[in-house]
Amino acid sequence: LMGMGMSMSSRYFSCFDFLLMLYVGSEQGAGHIWDAWLDMVAVFATTIPLMIGVGNHEYDHTAGGENGGDVSGVKSAGGYKPKWSNYQNDSSGECGVPVSKRFVMPSNGNGVFWYSFSSGLVHTIMISSEHDLSSGSDQHRWLKQELASVNRTLTPWLLVESHRPMYMIEDNPANTIMGEHIRDRIERLLYKYQVDIFLSGHYHAYFRACGGLYKGKCHNGGPTHITIGTAGAELDKLPLLRKHWSAYHSAIWGYGRVTVYDANSLLFEFVSDEDGSVKDHTWLRKN
Repeated sequence: LMGMGMSMSSRYFSCFDFLLMLYVGSEQGAGHIWDAWLDMVAVFATTIPLMIGVGNHEYDHTAGGENGGDVSGVKSAGGYKPKWSNYQNDSSGECGVPVSKRFVMPSNGNGVFWYSFSSGLVHTIMISSEHDLSSGSDQHRWLKQELASVNRTLTPWLLVESHRPMYMIEDNPANTIMGEHIRDRIERLLYKYQVDIFLSGHYHAYFRACGGLYKGKCHNGGPTHITIGTAGAELDKLPLLRKHWSAYHSAIWGYGRVTVYDANSLLFEFVSDEDGSVKDHTWLRKN
């Protein structure tokens, strides 16, 4: 599990240790940068599935989306741009095209932008924080239907992934507002359908909230929120907010590792790139 670039030491990582890899964005650059990045991930992407999500650096744009120019289907020139957002031109003109042409994800949603898949005892839903998630939107309708259709007998563990987090303790007002609006739009759905983990990136740091976080309260029936933006981009040096729902924060390079033992026990670990040591972990257990 990773986000924001990639810097995984082969000394401590083997593709044979994993069934699949999840990547929640962001990656962006000229064609040769994409080629270099794909060469880096080929060590495992040629052996196990690489499931990717779209973030601001792959998609966000301010022009060129009209007349079918937006590959995600948004019809406005600048994509989805509500007044409260900080969506800008972070893709530097990519507008979602390179990522949509280089990757093929399951066809049960909207291409690389939102989709779902199952692996073993886990069902994963990938959503796009760069698109409209408000009630009545295409993505919200799809997410609601997808959550309702999950067979929790076959896949008792349910993960939702988004590039942007709903909860984070770094003092970045614009991104905090973004998280609050995402919460307003989908937090109740995640609670209703008992999502176990909400994974995200965007911030260049690692963060884990308390278990069961819902409407700002711990052990309140919500998912465990985990942010992993530590795969290679320059790390954040922002001051931290004092929040009672904060469990762990670290600004070192690393990746997340999920081990599903059975239908009742799941272990999440944050692993350091530097020495392969586990810096944080949490168990999720079902009654």
